[in-house]
Amino acid sequence: MEGNMKQWALHYAGMGMAVFPIKPRSKQPLTDHGLKDASKDPAQIESWWSRWPTANIGIATGAVSGGLVVIDLDVDKDKDKGIDGRVTLREWEAEHEKLPNSTWLAITGRGGYHYFYHDTSTVRNRTGIYEGIDIRGDGGYVVAPPSIHPNGNTYEWEQDPMLYPLAEASGAVFDFLVGPVMKDPETIPFEIPEQIPDGQRTTTMVKLVCSQQAKGLSDDAIMAAVRAENEAKCVPPLTEKELKKEVFPALTRYQKGTAPYTATYDHKTRSFQPIIKKGLVNLVSMDTVEEKEPEWQVTDYIPRGQITVLAGDGGSGKTTVWCSIAAAVSSGGQCFLNQDNPFAKNCVPGRVMFFSSEDSAEYTLKGRLRRSGAKLENVLSLDLADERFPEIKFNAPLLEDLIKEHRPERVIFDPLQSYVPPDIQMGQRNAMRACLNPLIGLGEKYGTTFIIIVHTNKQAGLWGRKRIADSADIWDIARSVLIAGEANDGLRYISQEKSNYGPLAQTVLFRLDSGKVEFEGYTDKKDKDYVTAAAATYQAPAREDAKAFILDYLKDGEKETADLDGMMKAMGISKGTLERAKAELKKDGQIVYFSRGFKPKVHYCKLTNPIPSGTVRE
Repeated sequence: MEGNMKQWALHYAGMGMAVFPIKPRSKQPLTDHGLKDASKDPAQIESWWSRWPTANIGIATGAVSGGLVVIDLDVDKDKDKGIDGRVTLREWEAEHEKLPNSTWLAITGRGGYHYFYHDTSTVRNRTGIYEGIDIRGDGGYVVAPPSIHPNGNTYEWEQDPMLYPLAEASGAVFDFLVGPVMKDPETIPFEIPEQIPDGQRTTTMVKLVCSQQAKGLSDDAIMAAVRAENEAKCVPPLTEKELKKEVFPALTRYQKGTAPYTATYDHKTRSFQPIIKKGLVNLVSMDTVEEKEPEWQVTDYIPRGQITVLAGDGGSGKTTVWCSIAAAVSSGGQCFLNQDNPFAKNCVPGRVMFFSSEDSAEYTLKGRLRRSGAKLENVLSLDLADERFPEIKFNAPLLEDLIKEHRPERVIFDPLQSYVPPDIQMGQRNAMRACLNPLIGLGEKYGTTFIIIVHTNKQAGLWGRKRIADSADIWDIARSVLIAGEANDGLRYISQEKSNYGPLAQTVLFRLDSGKVEFEGYTDKKDKDYVTAAAATYQAPAREDAKAFILDYLKDGEKETADLDGMMKAMGISKGTLERAKAELKKDGQIVYFSRGFKPKVHYCKLTNPIPSGTVRE
C-alpha cells in the first residue's frame, strides 16, 4: 500500500475517518467545497482518486470523523523565528501533566507533529492556541501520510494506525484543549501595527472595531476609521464586501463603553477582548422582537424543533403509530393525524433517526415502516447490537455528533428509560428536566424534532398529567403530549393532552391492520373519557401487568432492587401486588436476586442469566 494514495484514503475511511482529495504537493482541496465534501463512502473515494491518482489526502477532523481531534505542533526550520511547538508542549507538560503518547503520531512535511486523539465532545478548530500549536477539530482538517508537502517532503507515520490504537482524550488532553488560563493578567492598550499582512487583516480590523467600541464612538465613526486604516495598512486592503461580512458584524457583538480597549496577556500568549463591566447584559425591548408563528412538523399535533411525548399502555399501538409518523416525514407525505384536515400540509421530507431498545429493526420495525410507506433510505438507526448503543443518552455528546452529521428532521426514542443517564433518578424533582434540557438546545441548533415514547401509569382513574409515568418533568418539558389508548371493538385513539402552541387538537381514531395504521376519523372525546369508561367496566389484571413491566424493565440488564421498587411505585402498582409479582417470577425461574458488597450490601435483580462473579446469590 506504500505510496498508493487511493488505498491509503480507502484505509482511512474504513477506520471511520472522512477524507477528501487535495492538490498534489499542496494543502488546497480539489473539490468545490473542500473539507465539507469529506466522505467515508468507498465509491466516492474510488471516483476521486481515479480522477486524481496523485492527490494528497485530507482528513476532516471533528464529529464528521467520529470525534477525531489532532494537536498540530509546528516546527519552523528558521531558527531565528524560534517557533517550535515541541518546546511549547514540553513546557506545558512540565507544569501540568503529560499527554498520552501511545496514540497515532504523524510527522508533517515541515518536520512538525500531529498527535491524534478521540474525543466525543465538541472541539472547535482553533489556531494559535499556544505558540506553534494549533488544534484541529470541528471545521478543520489535516494532511495525512503519505501525502507530499509543497517542499517535497513526505508526511510519514511515526506511530502507525495499523500498530497503535487511537488514544481516548484524557483529562490532560481536555485541559490542553481548553488553552492557556491566564492568572492575574496585565492590560496594555491595543495598538494597530504599521503594516497588516494577508492572514492577519480580518482579525486586526475586528480588534480595531472593539477598541473603538470601548471608547464609545458611533458606528459611523468606527466604520470610517476602519476603512481608512484598511486602505492605509492592510496588504492588500480588504474589499468592502469583506469588511461588511467579516469585520463590521463585530459592532453588534460588543456594547459601547468609555474605557480604552486593552489586551490581556501573559508571558506566552495574548488575546484581545472588549472590557465589559460585570453584571451588564443586553436586554431586548419587546417592540424590536419579530413575532413568529410556531412551526409544525405535523399540523396541530407535533411542533417542529421541540419535544413531543407519545405515551400509552402496552399494546396500545405506540410503536406502529411512531412508525407511521416517521414514514410520513421520510417520504414527505401526509401524516395520518392530518388525514381529513384540508388545511394541513404534507410533512417536510427529510431524514428520520430512531433508537429503539424494545423492538428489532430486522424482525419488526423495518416491516412496519415499509408498510407505512416510509422512504427507507431516509430512515436511520443504530443497531441494538452495536457496542456504542448504550452510549445513546439524552445528554450524550454522541447524540449531538450523530444529529450534526446526519441532520435528521426527527429523532425518536423508544422507550424513555433506555436513554436516561444512569446517574439520573427519574422520580426526583427536576432531575429529568436537567436530563432532557439538552434536547431543547439541539432542537434550536439543528431544527430537529424529538418524539419520546413513554409508558402510562397503571393506576386506575388517572388521566392527563398523572397518566405519564416516571416523572412530572417529562410532561412539563414537552410542548405536545399525545396519549394512545384502546377504545372498544379494536378501535384505538390518539388524544392530545397538552399543546403549548394552540388549542388541543381533536382526538384521532384509528385501527391497526397488519402492522399499519388505518385512519378512522376524529372525535371530541379525550383520554379522560376513555379511561373513565374503561374503569367502570373492568379492572386490569394488576399482577400480570406488574410481571410484564418487571420483565420489560430488566431487559436492559441488572437493576438495584430499590430502583425497581421505586419505578413500580411511580407506576401506581401497590406494594402487595409488586411482591406477589416478584415472587411468582422468581418461582418460575424468570428472575434472580443477588447482592454485592458488605456494609452496605446492595441488592440487585436481573433476568435469569449467569450471575456476575463476585456476587452472593440469595
